[in-house]
Amino acid sequence: MRHPLQFFEPSTGKIMENSLGYSQIISTLTAVGRKISEQKFYEIPPADYVPIVMGNGAYKRQIINWRTFLKSEGFESGLISNAGNNAQLAKTDAAYDEVAQNVLSWAKSIDYNLFELQEALQANTLFSLIEARELSRRKEWDLGIQKTAFMGIAAETGLLNNGSVTVDVATTIPTFINLMAAADFNTFVGSVYEVYRNNCNRTARPTHFIIPEKEWNGLVNFPSASFPLKTKLQLLEEAFKTVTMNSAFKILPCAYCDKANYDATNNRYVMLNYDEASVKMDIPIEYVQTVAGSTNGFTWTNVAYGQFTGVLAQRPLEMVYFSNQS
Repeated sequence: MRHPLQFFEPSTGKIMENSLGYSQIISTLTAVGRKISEQKFYEIPPADYVPIVMGNGAYKRQIINWRTFLKSEGFESGLISNAGNNAQLAKTDAAYDEVAQNVLSWAKSIDYNLFELQEALQANTLFSLIEARELSRRKEWDLGIQKTAFMGIAAETGLLNNGSVTVDVATTIPTFINLMAAADFNTFVGSVYEVYRNNCNRTARPTHFIIPEKEWNGLVNFPSASFPLKTKLQLLEEAFKTVTMNSAFKILPCAYCDKANYDATNNRYVMLNYDEASVKMDIPIEYVQTVAGSTNGFTWTNVAYGQFTGVLAQRPLEMVYFSNQS
């Protein structure tokens, strides 16, 4: 009597018994590819764009951030004279307030059963459906954190859409920088830097300029085809490093800033001070995976979880948004 699960033997052209009990759909002349073709996504490291604080506030619902402010009658009020009554001296005080960040909790499970485990063992290939499920869940976490960092989630703001940040609408950057004429390009750096310095009352200098990826790709051209010595991007970086007196100043591309991915109308540019005291995102619990368990010996389940916040602008004057509709 034949086993109900059988396979085809190409050398004889007959269906033969399969001692493993699993249907084989390939012949002895079939090879298995050694590399799995995986789905790809747009990925950039959020920590390059905004400071990310790890491990603070685990299992809490909110993170409280304190801010202090100088409170006095000014320096001149401290002037004294030996001819006067110095019994009552002017005082200096400090005020403070708090800014709360909501902590969002995230968890997802995957499960698999005895049949799937045995099939994976019997197939003896590089591909594992169980591993693929775990990688899929981890990728979902990574991409979710990435999108939250830039666009926000569940009413929590991201780096690009904080309502307390000043927005310069098509004034300083009316069109793509890479499309500016030579004269406009030469005056651009000074004007955009002055907007930033004036906005923060000249208390900070920017460290990062985040631009649409479409803009970035266009800046690799040369201001003059006759003298292709440096690209517009190189000239722009050198100018910012000079005016900010910061040799580490960075210009970074971001596809989330492209209007097609932002609001379908406006391209977004961000100039900021990369400082945890100025702007930050918290991840109280990084992605954690539990040990798989079973209550019936047939199905196994495990859970991955984590916690994160939106992006908080603690000193919103140290960030400026620019936009255009090019």
